[in-house]
Amino acid sequence: MRNVWMCGLLSLGLLLTACGDDDASKNNANNVNNANNANNQNNANNVIPMTGEELYMLPHVDGNTFACSTCHAITEPAGDGFIRPGHPIGDAAARPSYKNGAVADFRAAVNSCRVEWMNAPAYEEDDENWVMLRDFLSSQAPETAEALTFEIQPAPTAAELEGGDMEAGKEFFNTSCVVCHGVDAAGTERAPSLSGEFLDAELIGRRVRTSGKTTSTTYDGLTGGVMPFWAADRISDEQLQDVVAFLLQNEPPENNANNTNNVNNTNTNNANNNNGMRDCGTTHSKVGQTGAFSTFAHQVSGFATIVDDCTIELTNFFFDGQGINVQLYGALNGNYAGGFSMSEDLRQQGGYQDVTLRFQLPEDKTLDDLDGVSIWCVPVGASFGDTLLE
Repeated sequence: MRNVWMCGLLSLGLLLTACGDDDASKNNANNVNNANNANNQNNANNVIPMTGEELYMLPHVDGNTFACSTCHAITEPAGDGFIRPGHPIGDAAARPSYKNGAVADFRAAVNSCRVEWMNAPAYEEDDENWVMLRDFLSSQAPETAEALTFEIQPAPTAAELEGGDMEAGKEFFNTSCVVCHGVDAAGTERAPSLSGEFLDAELIGRRVRTSGKTTSTTYDGLTGGVMPFWAADRISDEQLQDVVAFLLQNEPPENNANNTNNVNNTNTNNANNNNGMRDCGTTHSKVGQTGAFSTFAHQVSGFATIVDDCTIELTNFFFDGQGINVQLYGALNGNYAGGFSMSEDLRQQGGYQDVTLRFQLPEDKTLDDLDGVSIWCVPVGASFGDTLLE
């Protein structure tokens, strides 16, 4: 009886169900987005999930749009038929160690996921949510279990990714990657739409095999990003070749709500068009500070400069215009998750090619509230590129 509630929730469509029928798959995807939108509204109102099951099933209020169930089923085959990047965790509470033996404590293993993948703070031992999640997972576990080991493979070369079957790749994608990227890679609030126009084989292979924060204290060799990596036993080399073949020719639906938008943003102006922008003085000591964007994703590059007491100018700015709700964020000490927005959604068809843009601080912020800016993916909490201003 322990999985009755969960199976009922799955059958109602909080998670995607099998993708055999395209119309049914799209309806299920809409159900998922509606459920997550409702949960995000709860997050905005600080409504905290009340059960350990909900803490497994739904995004955490202090994190991004990922949930434990995004990456981990309880058992496999999963009730929804999907393969997730992470291994099932129904026996996790009984394991003697975690993360290929790198972590000995169950709470520390959960905190690795929360901090490195869900952009949430670590649980303390007496945190009520930790206690509820721990008790739920313990209720699923046997008395004893073996430690889990797996292989993180290096990113393959373009030559190693050739020869895939496009149709087989589409079928695998729609029973695995669909959990985040949606049916036929149309995008969800957890991950962007994927179009072959903006991809290459090596980028796909690197994301699949080695995505994750380079600052990870648990895994070596990760190459950046919040997308979870897929170990060797979660996707084979042949399956990866097939996925590459599918994505390189893929064209997501133009009308999908998660595709790029035409930006209509009064705070986004060419340097020669200051209509709608406030007049600010040049009295602050930070005026004139500048920095070059580091490139983490989506071809972000260029320079940011503080041009007056409330205005940031981007020059020689490049960004492919892709992602999910991407905004210019300011923050202190690189803490963009706790920072503030200076723009609306920056996504747009065709992206930005060597342009100059100006953005202004919100009226309740000053230059004392930032020492850097980021092209920030808001739902997931990932920087596509950022720079310290000095």
